[in-house]
Amino acid sequence: MANLQPRKYPPWPKEPLVQPANWRNLPQRLVRPEFPEIKPEFIVSAQPDYEGISARHIRSSWAHVNYRSMGMYRKVFIDPPKAALPEGYNLLFSDAGVANCATHVFGVYAPLPPTHGDPSARLRKCARFRRTVDLYPTHAAIWAAYCANLPQMHESPMKLKVYRAADERVTRAFVLRLPIVPIPVPHPESFYAIMLFVYTYRKSVLINALLPIIALPPDSGMEPPADILIARHARALAERCDLLRLCQLAKNVHGAYRNMIALGIVETRMWDALEHAWATVLAAMDLVETGAVVAAAAAAPTTATATATTTTTTA
Repeated sequence: MANLQPRKYPPWPKEPLVQPANWRNLPQRLVRPEFPEIKPEFIVSAQPDYEGISARHIRSSWAHVNYRSMGMYRKVFIDPPKAALPEGYNLLFSDAGVANCATHVFGVYAPLPPTHGDPSARLRKCARFRRTVDLYPTHAAIWAAYCANLPQMHESPMKLKVYRAADERVTRAFVLRLPIVPIPVPHPESFYAIMLFVYTYRKSVLINALLPIIALPPDSGMEPPADILIARHARALAERCDLLRLCQLAKNVHGAYRNMIALGIVETRMWDALEHAWATVLAAMDLVETGAVVAAAAAAPTTATATATTTTTTA
């Protein structure tokens, strides 16, 4: 168990999506796949009170029910010979945390790396693979309303115990036992950016998380046309980033794209935000390469878009 301790998010990608000399080989648009319809019974399974409410209404209204994203709780490492996550996990919460308590813990991790060669060599490589898993306390019902590819998640009885009594120095704390849902995604680093949108329903929040250089103002409904906004945003990025930095930011955006496909995200508003981020970073690359804008020294992120923790343990 560990208390929630904030850190800046998202991390700056260490590797670029492509080398700067090859950025024009990137696709101009990210194709939106077609997904099956959201299953209402999956939403009801996670939260029976939502029976009869459309998935679209749940998605658009979630930001108004006062739930908030709690960030990454902890990293765990699954070492051989272990190959799977435990069925549940204990979280430590204060009185305020209980009011916002999650229903499940998502264990987010990358699938096994691709292997080549004969089956015995593949088995030896995978047997030594140490899996890193990010644990995110969350609410299963909202994800069931967003994602066509997630497994069915069931409501579970709350298992809550007092961990620490309150006194004049500290607040009361509880231990909450929650079921873990394994969530394999291609790019775990950008999962939390998606989570931010799920909890806020704001395009600007997702864009700012993926391109943490210039903060777009909150969605207001009074924004200029998309092409004008993208041009302004791209120029601001180009003034602060060289091509290498922009290729690193592209990895954030493309990683989120791959995750959205894996999860089966059906929300059009989230796809619009992703396309905005992708068009912006490509336009910024063009401005830098053609010399239309002189890039400053490589910039560091200026916006702390979320909180998470860096506590680690061995499962």
